[in-house]
Amino acid sequence: MKFVRRTVDQEPSVNLTPLIDIVFLLLIFFMVSSRFIDERDLPLELPAAVTAQPSTVADALVVDVTGEGVYRVDGKPAETDALVASLQALRAQYPDRALRVRADGRAAHAAVVHALDSASQAGFARVEIATGSGN
Repeated sequence: MKFVRRTVDQEPSVNLTPLIDIVFLLLIFFMVSSRFIDERDLPLELPAAVTAQPSTVADALVVDVTGEGVYRVDGKPAETDALVASLQALRAQYPDRALRVRADGRAAHAAVVHALDSASQAGFARVEIATGSGN
């Protein structure tokens, strides 16, 4: 056996031609075997919101939630921790009235959810959600 020594000018090389051929064949295969379907009018039922309706309860008690996170129960400021107690006292005073949670446009969602949760804990059966200025 005769071993040939590699000279310095022979650098290792990779022939990319077979790789390009394989990629090209795969591309042709996927193009031929794929089906593209254009479907129109998918049946979707989107939620609907109705705005500017008059209030269903005329004499509802109001809890305002401002953009700064301040709660006002029937016009009087209330602390976040004492909101349930304030609403329970209001419910005891006016047992037949509904409660309207009115949120400012800048109010955080968590503050509105806290007001609704507090209304539930206070025992209000009829709760209405509205938007408007918290002033």
